[in-house]
Amino acid sequence: MKLNRNLLVLILSIGSTLGFAQDKQISPTLLSLFDAERAFAKRCGEVGIRASFLEFFTDDAIVFRPHPAKYKEAVKDRPAPPNPLAYALEWEPIFGEVSAAGDMGYDTGPSIFTDKTAEKPTPQYGFFFSVWKKQADGNWKVVLDVGGAETKELYKGSREMKTAPVMAENAMNAKEVNVEAERANLLNAERAFLKSAQTDGMAKAFAKHLSRDARLHRNGVHPVLGHDAIAQFLAKASFIPTWEPMFADVAQSGDLGYTYGSYELKETSNAGAIAEKGYYARVWKRGPNGQWQVVLDTTSPLPPEGR
Repeated sequence: MKLNRNLLVLILSIGSTLGFAQDKQISPTLLSLFDAERAFAKRCGEVGIRASFLEFFTDDAIVFRPHPAKYKEAVKDRPAPPNPLAYALEWEPIFGEVSAAGDMGYDTGPSIFTDKTAEKPTPQYGFFFSVWKKQADGNWKVVLDVGGAETKELYKGSREMKTAPVMAENAMNAKEVNVEAERANLLNAERAFLKSAQTDGMAKAFAKHLSRDARLHRNGVHPVLGHDAIAQFLAKASFIPTWEPMFADVAQSGDLGYTYGSYELKETSNAGAIAEKGYYARVWKRGPNGQWQVVLDTTSPLPPEGR
């Protein structure tokens, strides 16, 4: 999450009882991930951002601030804030998936960050995205956290989205795979995706590589849901993309994985001028034909001065 986990380094707080949490389609494993997210949010409200992140993040958990960094290393030499509750973070998961092995999952949902030290506190709205991995002790912890900005109006709509998850664990039998080999396969899928985007354009490339229930997260835009809606959204783009994966990981069952890396968007009508650059994160899952498909794509643009 990055409220804008981009602004303050992430966002999460206030757990809430979700309407779809009782949906029969949601497995105990996915519910346990949502419970971990809500516990994280609750803890944030009790001890503050930094302390709760240190508790719920793995030692090598990555955040974009704005460049990818290990959160614990980034804050270890900084003094703890004198008033850890001066900044309020609130969020709730509304969608997620878990692997067949139950060792990896992700979730996403709306968030609010409020600086209570301001004379007139103005809430900042966002949409978080976190990848979780089950630890040796059986607890879930965050390994990647990214977020984007929304408007107040978009945030209200986000809270109303109660999309019932279509879980990866329902699509495949839980069986262990060669994780290193699957990571290599996933990186190959990234490269094929990029080649397609540069040859055929983003809309066609995404249409080819997206799952039917995919999600696209972009700053200032309500999450775009579904294969067709994303293809229509990207058809309006006039950029030539390029990206470079920096990391990939795959669940032990080989059905769910994620990547992150850097990207650039060059304008097609302005001699290739760079319109945007930053970092992306993607969740991939196995489709019906066994091929990797993008199920969530999010970006974290660098500020103009950082480009």
